[in-house]
Amino acid sequence: MNVESKVLAELSEDCYSSGQVISEKLNITRSAVWKHIVKLRERGYVIEAIPRHGYRLAGRPDKLLPAEIIPLLKTKVVGSQIIHLDETASTADEARHLIDKGIPEGAVVIAENQTAGRGRLGRAWKTPPGQAIALSVALYPSLSPTQVPLLSLATGLAVRWAVESIIGSNPDLVLKWPNDVYLNGKKLAGVLVETAAELDQVKWAIDSIGLNVNNSFQGTSLAETATSLATELGRKVSRRDLLVALLQELDIVYARVQAPDGLTAIRRDFEKYDLLQGRQVAVATPGGKVCGVAAGIDGEGRLLVRGPGNKTTALFSGEATLSGSDKVL
Repeated sequence: MNVESKVLAELSEDCYSSGQVISEKLNITRSAVWKHIVKLRERGYVIEAIPRHGYRLAGRPDKLLPAEIIPLLKTKVVGSQIIHLDETASTADEARHLIDKGIPEGAVVIAENQTAGRGRLGRAWKTPPGQAIALSVALYPSLSPTQVPLLSLATGLAVRWAVESIIGSNPDLVLKWPNDVYLNGKKLAGVLVETAAELDQVKWAIDSIGLNVNNSFQGTSLAETATSLATELGRKVSRRDLLVALLQELDIVYARVQAPDGLTAIRRDFEKYDLLQGRQVAVATPGGKVCGVAAGIDGEGRLLVRGPGNKTTALFSGEATLSGSDKVL
């Protein structure tokens, strides 16, 4: 925790904190305390100051600032460093640049406004200012390239469990292979894992998440297919609390995917919430469309589709939709 975060931690919303007491406790000058108070105000904190009384925290900004997140985290890897940006084209691109500079594993890049984020198949994923969560985590996993799809599935699980911790149990909070989280039949979140690898070892992975929190798609072309937590719940959701839960769940699943038999456990957990399993699907792939019944996930995170003659095809990637009498997503 940096000094600015420590000063913030000393401020109370209920009573005034003496500048002298803060300076002595943190072993800095009163002038330094004041400078950090000024910086905190610039970041959007409302801090009252009364002579001979001290400082009182009167309001917090609705931003995912490190000082708001770090004190609440209890993680081992994810969240080792948090880089907060008011605006960026892509958190994944920012993370890639920082990896070249030696960023530590678990470092998280968060943007309040992402203007050119990307999903699978080159699709755009924009994040409106202060309403959603857009982040990328720099990882150096002990995985082979063929195991990377399971990291994507594990991330989807982390998103689902984090959302569940905020809104409670919901059978319609499900996962759609390979990288989507759905709530009440509409897309709530997406995951994209990008990697660099040698022949048998992943060098780095950028684990990116876009999660719709308080934004709305009403009146847009996505109104029938996308949703947010605020839309489904009819109330605003704390992005801070959700982000903390998400980083902690990510930390747990990241440890699991690297543990003995961890990938098997991830696959088993994914299948508990699998939207496609047991249903008729049509999967568009580079080699053509594959149709049949979704039969789960294999040990490398591939979608198994059982077609005519009970022939099963394992798919590394593709765009799956429900077919037949089921709703097309």
